[in-house]
Amino acid sequence: MSGSRWTAALLLTLGCMSPLEEGEQLYREGDRHGALAIWRSVEPSKRGHAQIASRVAEVEAELEQLVVRYVENARKLEDQGRLAESILDFRLALMLRPDDSETLDHVQKLTRELVDRKAALAAEYDRVLKRGHLEDAREALQRLRTLDPFDPDFETEERQLQAAINAEWRQRRARYRERLAGEVEGLVEAGREAFGEERLDAALDYWRRALLIDPDNERIQAYIARAERQLENLERLRESNPAEGGS
Repeated sequence: MSGSRWTAALLLTLGCMSPLEEGEQLYREGDRHGALAIWRSVEPSKRGHAQIASRVAEVEAELEQLVVRYVENARKLEDQGRLAESILDFRLALMLRPDDSETLDHVQKLTRELVDRKAALAAEYDRVLKRGHLEDAREALQRLRTLDPFDPDFETEERQLQAAINAEWRQRRARYRERLAGEVEGLVEAGREAFGEERLDAALDYWRRALLIDPDNERIQAYIARAERQLENLERLRESNPAEGGS
C-alpha cells in the first residue's frame, strides 16, 4: 500500500476522514471509480450528501468526456487503418465505461480483423522479399507498421530491410559507375588534350560533363580547380593589360 493510501486508511480508521474526503483522496490518486463507489454508497439522509452528489455528477461528466474523446480518436484511427492504436483507445474507453457492450463487441471484431490483416500482409511481405523485390517489400512492411506500430518484430524487420535496400543501392551505383567509367575516361582525356592546347573553356566543359557522371571523382575535381585558377589568372592579366587583351 502506498504512503498516501496508508495515511488515508489510518485517518478513516480513526474516524478523521469523511466519505467526501476519502473519495477526494482516491480521486487525487487517479482512482475515479473508487471515489465514485464511496460517494455513491452514502445514503441521501446522511450529512453532506448534497455536496457528495455534486461531486458524483462532476466526476461522472468528466469520465463521460474522456470516454467520448477516446472513442472519437479510436474511430479516426480505425478509418486510417491504424487498427492496433484504435483498439488501444477503445480499450481505454472500456476501462472507464466497462459495461459498454457495444464497444466491447467492436473491440473484439477489430482484434480479429487485425490478426487476419496482419497475417495476410505478412505473407505478402515474405513473398515479395523472397523474390528480391525490396521496394515492394518496404511498402508491404509499411502497411504492417501502420496496422500495428507496437509489434517489435516489425521494427527489427524494418531495420534489416533498410540495410538490404542500402546495400542494393550501393551495388547498383557501383555497377552504374563501372558502365560509365569508359565514358568518363574519354571526357577526361578530351579535357586533358584541350588543356594542353590551352583551350581552357573546352577543357572545363569536358571535365564538368565527366564530373556530372562521377561527382565524387577527386582527380576530375582537381583538373577543374586547376583550369579555373588558370582562367582567373588570365583574366587578371587581361585586366592589368587592357591594350594587350584587346589586341
